[in-house]
Amino acid sequence: MKTIALFITGILFHTMAFANSFDDYQKHIAPDRLMLIFNKDVPVERQAEIIRSSGLVKNFGHLPSPSLTICFTDDVDAAQKSFITLPEIKFVSFFITDGENHYAGVLDDFFVKLADKNFESMLQEKLKQKNLGPAVPDTYIPNLYKVSNSKFTNRNTIDWCADFLKENWVVYAAPDYLLNPIVTSNDPLYSREWNIKNVGTPIQGNGTVDADMEVDSAWTLTTGNPAIKVSIIDSGVDTLHEDLMQNLLPGHDAVSHSTDGYPTPDYPEDGHGTCCAGIVAAVKENGIGCTGVAPLCKIIPVRSFYYVIISGNLLPYSTASTFAEAIGWSWDSAKADILSNSWGLPPDLVSYLPGGIQPVNDAIQQAYISGRNGKGVAMFFSSGNDNTGTGPIWPAYLPQSISVNATNMCDSRKSPTDCSGENWGGDYGPGLDFSAPGVKITTTDMLGSNGFSTGDYYYLFNGTSAACPNAAAVGALLLSIRPQLSADEVRNIIAQTCDKTGGYGYDSVFTNGTWCPEMGYGRVNAYKALQYASVYTSVNDISIEENWNIFPNPAHDDLNIQYSGEKNTILTIYDMTGKAVVVSELHKGLNRMDISTMADGIYLAKETGNSMAKKIVVCW
Repeated sequence: MKTIALFITGILFHTMAFANSFDDYQKHIAPDRLMLIFNKDVPVERQAEIIRSSGLVKNFGHLPSPSLTICFTDDVDAAQKSFITLPEIKFVSFFITDGENHYAGVLDDFFVKLADKNFESMLQEKLKQKNLGPAVPDTYIPNLYKVSNSKFTNRNTIDWCADFLKENWVVYAAPDYLLNPIVTSNDPLYSREWNIKNVGTPIQGNGTVDADMEVDSAWTLTTGNPAIKVSIIDSGVDTLHEDLMQNLLPGHDAVSHSTDGYPTPDYPEDGHGTCCAGIVAAVKENGIGCTGVAPLCKIIPVRSFYYVIISGNLLPYSTASTFAEAIGWSWDSAKADILSNSWGLPPDLVSYLPGGIQPVNDAIQQAYISGRNGKGVAMFFSSGNDNTGTGPIWPAYLPQSISVNATNMCDSRKSPTDCSGENWGGDYGPGLDFSAPGVKITTTDMLGSNGFSTGDYYYLFNGTSAACPNAAAVGALLLSIRPQLSADEVRNIIAQTCDKTGGYGYDSVFTNGTWCPEMGYGRVNAYKALQYASVYTSVNDISIEENWNIFPNPAHDDLNIQYSGEKNTILTIYDMTGKAVVVSELHKGLNRMDISTMADGIYLAKETGNSMAKKIVVCW
């Protein structure tokens, strides 16, 4: 893990659970829906006939990837028992809910993470004994294997994971989950782009003059560098858009491996990724459309979710393995420098999922440790759009993530009662890094009538979905002038140069300066960030080697510290009040620290004599 200078934001809530329980998930099973996976040779028409003839299903809908059917019923138990007996059906499973209309389906595949690759033979042997498998190694995460479950008879995927967790050579076991990520987005056009230069005109929403990221001033220093690549992990990007084509690199489809990053143009919301891409790097001064914040940087389109209407509701669908692949491919195969992720899940739902969504956490950790030749990939995530003050959604709250809230054109946090007139608000509170424009953003849309608008551009792109690529593009500008910056340094420079806007009391003092729950360190200022970066001395400039690395993170029970220094040193962990809670002497090699008495929360670890610190998340 890189040296990090981050804030301690307060108590980490129970929603950020890490060792999610395998014992009490039954009380969170959704009572109104189940999942069917038919054998591959069963035609869709026959599937529908089987479902209707059961007399137990009120409504149903099919997903193309993964291929499955979601059924809505008044009696989940009866429907499950009925469908299990049918030879045409391979797998029957259930959904877990947080009770707030958020759901995750338990799929027929699961993950097993081994303590060491040498245990692979033991894993394969156990799978053979259980008529499971075989285990397929993950492409990007070391010692992680994906396993196929057999037909759901007397054991479901969660029970199999619990069984594998009993082995001392297993680090974790977790189901693959079907997910509904939160993806809210409720040049001639340059005059509309208040995020770049706000002049307070009616076409910009009658906002506050200069309530922008000072991008126009930042362009006097750089408009980007074609060597810097930003991966848009989203619904896909319209690769034929004339305002994007010049800056597009080959993409990837982590959903079905069929589109190379192009979206499925079925619904207006499929334009979500194209909107995000335009905010980052729409071509500047080409006489058409709009301009991106980093118009000379390159875009990598990565399709990680898609939209489907089921039971009258249009929702995005994806899986844990899809998001993990999208992140892994971006940093490893495409060599991305920045990841822009305008998606996430409610923390309560994540906490109810046995085993959590650990493969995605691992993918983020791997990008943070190994990306950019060890400097780490700066990963920006939207904080969420539910107007809650309990902190960002998953995975924005992870230590390796950079969480971004939305501001309005009046330079305050986007809330339901702000000057924009729109009834939504960004999530804020503990774990928030900073904020960026996220209301009525002008950007590219899918061509023609395929996206949000009937034209090729959209003037009302909203949400922390818009704030995230705005901030990510500033990160790309930083790397354009200082490519040697680490992921942590990108975060820290942006945080330390934010404007303290909105009239809030920035009365918490953390590692990167003063902080408030509503805005984090403030609203991003691209010009100040670039000015600071131009004189900033990076650890990579002076070849400073880190002496210690902490893992796992998030952690519980024990913390491992790999120390490479020749002389022993003292490591201290501080809580959010600055109180030292654990003090330990480190010797060269692997050290283990007992943190079993530490409460859930965000902590800071510091070595004696070193002003830099590393952020630690402890959760159970």
